[in-house]
Amino acid sequence: MSSLPPDSYTARRLEHATPEHLHLTTRRTFIGPIPEGWLNSHRKSWYKHYTQLGGGKKSASFTASQPTIRVQDTTQQAPLTEEDPRPSSQSADTQTQAGTGATTTSTTSLLRSQRESRITDPSPERAAESSDAQHEQGLRTADLPVQRDGPAHQRPTDRLDRVTNKLQAPKVRFSDATKLQLRNRAQRLATRGNFRSSKIKPGELLKMDRMLVKIDVTKQLIREDFDEKVSQGVETQSLDKWREFMVVCRKHENGAVLQLYQTRVIAATADKTKKRPKVEIIMGPKSPNKANVNMFSSLDKMLCIWTMEKGRTYIYYLRPQSGAASVEWYTFLSSVLGRDRARTLQVNVPDLSVSLRLEDPFKTLESSKLLAEAAEGDEDALAKAVSDEQGAAGAIVARCLDMLKQSPEWSDVLRAWAKDDRIGLAWKRYDRLEWVHGAVEQKMYGTIAMQKTHELELRPKDHYPLQAKTNKGHIVDEPSPVEGFLVRLTSQKGHASRMGKMLFKRLYFTSQNQYLVFMRPSRAKPPPPPRIAVKGDGTVLSTQQLVDETPLTYEINPYPLENDHIAWYDTEGSIPISDQLSHDAEAADEAERNTSMLIGADGFINMCDIARVRKFHQGADPVDENLESGSDVAFHDDRTDDVGGNTTTMDEDKTLELLLTNGLVIRLQAYNPAAKLEWIKRLRKLVKYWHHRTKDDLNLFKSVREQNLQALQIDERAEAQVGSFAYKWEVNQCHASSLMYNLCGISSCRTIHMSGLLFRKPRRHTTFTRCYVILSAGHLLIFQDTLRKSVTGRKVVHIHHERIGSVDLRGCYLYSGLLTENDLLYQNQTFDSNMPGHHALPRIYVEDNGWTSTDEDAMTTFVIWHAKSKSWFRSSSSVDDARTAERVGGASEDGKREKTKTKLTRVSQLGTTGRSVVFKARSRAERDHWVMALQVEIERLAALSEEVRLDDG
Repeated sequence: MSSLPPDSYTARRLEHATPEHLHLTTRRTFIGPIPEGWLNSHRKSWYKHYTQLGGGKKSASFTASQPTIRVQDTTQQAPLTEEDPRPSSQSADTQTQAGTGATTTSTTSLLRSQRESRITDPSPERAAESSDAQHEQGLRTADLPVQRDGPAHQRPTDRLDRVTNKLQAPKVRFSDATKLQLRNRAQRLATRGNFRSSKIKPGELLKMDRMLVKIDVTKQLIREDFDEKVSQGVETQSLDKWREFMVVCRKHENGAVLQLYQTRVIAATADKTKKRPKVEIIMGPKSPNKANVNMFSSLDKMLCIWTMEKGRTYIYYLRPQSGAASVEWYTFLSSVLGRDRARTLQVNVPDLSVSLRLEDPFKTLESSKLLAEAAEGDEDALAKAVSDEQGAAGAIVARCLDMLKQSPEWSDVLRAWAKDDRIGLAWKRYDRLEWVHGAVEQKMYGTIAMQKTHELELRPKDHYPLQAKTNKGHIVDEPSPVEGFLVRLTSQKGHASRMGKMLFKRLYFTSQNQYLVFMRPSRAKPPPPPRIAVKGDGTVLSTQQLVDETPLTYEINPYPLENDHIAWYDTEGSIPISDQLSHDAEAADEAERNTSMLIGADGFINMCDIARVRKFHQGADPVDENLESGSDVAFHDDRTDDVGGNTTTMDEDKTLELLLTNGLVIRLQAYNPAAKLEWIKRLRKLVKYWHHRTKDDLNLFKSVREQNLQALQIDERAEAQVGSFAYKWEVNQCHASSLMYNLCGISSCRTIHMSGLLFRKPRRHTTFTRCYVILSAGHLLIFQDTLRKSVTGRKVVHIHHERIGSVDLRGCYLYSGLLTENDLLYQNQTFDSNMPGHHALPRIYVEDNGWTSTDEDAMTTFVIWHAKSKSWFRSSSSVDDARTAERVGGASEDGKREKTKTKLTRVSQLGTTGRSVVFKARSRAERDHWVMALQVEIERLAALSEEVRLDDG
């Protein structure tokens, strides 16, 4: 097995994907060379970054295509060869992931625990070897990207395997606030498991989290099952707008009390509170206000709490940043109200058409003596208890596989699953799948309440397809993406001249999915060549030396394959750990490079709008009559800031053209004729593939919807209502596609998580405009869909889509459904005599092969809320470090205790209104897809920060 730590970048990627899938989704091709003007400005930082990251040994991860052509060698142009990409295969080498103790039906979670158990081997020789190797490599942790699959602590483990091997859990540092919540939670679980523990006193903190809160009031009586469906018949009046609060739950004599604070400094006990809460809600079976709680929305996991007071019903809508945290809060508040948790868990296996019933799946967790030790405040016991809960999902998968092994008729399927080694749990509702991963997997005990509205299924983990089918039924493999420097000779409106001269603009192009993204050269980060010479004195190579050593075309391949496994990912101990860490850092850096360039993009050309990629055609533009055949635009230009200009001459041998479906032509100039031919060859393959791939994606949406309409015997008008409001038993026979809700976005296989057309309203009192939206690495990039004249608003044909804005999802909240009606303001009020009460008229989108929709506006809308006001805050980690330093440092020479400075952090101001960005999709199915993808990105960012501090008084 590999010696890489379980929280390394590659180990996290292999949890959900096969080595072949990693290889095919991370390879790229760079068509050079790198201009001298760019090197003059970025040479030092670019050179030092890659030489310090990989020690100058780049040959193993970046391989030049054969034959290698130097930049200066323009006389002999040998044809460049391209290796045909292999299709995605679900088969993988079992030994790549599993140790010798793994069974044939072991799962990812169980295998991960075995990897951790070996990595935490307390052998002094192994520890010394690892530390020395890391010191020799000199990896710069500041340059490594943020892990996109969750927080950088130990991944979930199986407690039974660890207890069997008698391994000690690693040290985990908890903040004071987290430690207190975990301790009180352990006390509640220990009491349920009949263990003695210290009683929680009234006023002590039980649980807290930042939430978005909205308050409504009504005079109607509300049923106990009040949710989004029931709310359609309840007339409410808004009492308070959406505001961000710190929601704190404390022990109360009647059960618990829920408090809404406008401060991030929370007292450990009620008697030490310095600031009064804005709202207090007493929760308990005998509460005087008859408080109740329910899950309001099954999509975004919105909570609702309602109380009775003076003949009125007050409804509180609570929205944590994480969906897993929302369901955990629902489980916690339900237990406070005296509701019993279900003791059985049903797991469906759709591939086998069987259902498995697990009796008390958390019995081992609740009955563990470890909880009693954690309830007393033992930090080691707290860390072990957290690790035990994180392994609950893997234990459920293992129990299901053990039950299936008892039937010989399913042996073939289990054997195929064991070979694939990618089996996971997913919550299903109607046509939607929510994979158990990240925060949901780590809080499996709390999120088990989702079985009220969802069905838990055992499924193979599917990824976004790497093949497409043509109209004639032929299979086309996804080609390698391409990138490099080019000179664009066309304006956005398709004009090639200005005042009789041809326009030009130097840009960096890189393909991401079906988009040919471009940016200014100053924002570009070209990949390093296969080999970078390192001087002994540490000086930087000159510009000419770097140009001479850079091939014209070379492949970027962070995960080279060797016999169906990653070549440098060692499973037998023959490759030093230092080399594996170096390759892992290079792979993480390559992913961060692609992400940063996409976030800094100025626009893109949709390759689905390209009709043909061809050589230069004389007369394609009227400006050709005034042009002279001569020298081209200088590729190696010392003026890096001058990215554009005019010219009267053009070299036809270096120019290629992109003919668009709207009739416009984009002219691009490469470095030399060989580079032009390479661009033409690779762009033709990319254009052909993504034409068919996007068509297959839309056909998948259509087929899933048609299959469910036939199964339920309903029409398209009722589909949105059924998908959002139907009870669990009504839609349990519906079909959900794991290809539609695949793992690529969750495991960050591609730079783009999701993209498509949406209607955006940047503020509440504005109108919707159609735009292209790309979701990547916690950012929502917004691009212009249509170019229009400023005075008349008439549509103008254009060649590319320019970037008009972006939304940083850090600190944002997401909600959807009927709660967005107040943000819509101007809804469609068309009266349909055939369907009274139904306001939305049927719509058809011709550009998307006839996709139709009759969904109401609220069913297709979601809102991203972010705070407008900011404030300063001392983070808990900074204060904890300062307190520790003061205790250890003691007093100074003059007898006074030295004070340690704490760091201030810029955070959102609580209790204030924010700004809502409203988005509307074309259908309910697209809305659900966007909400799930956005929720994954928001949860990743929310897990990286803890902006609350516990005050002991």
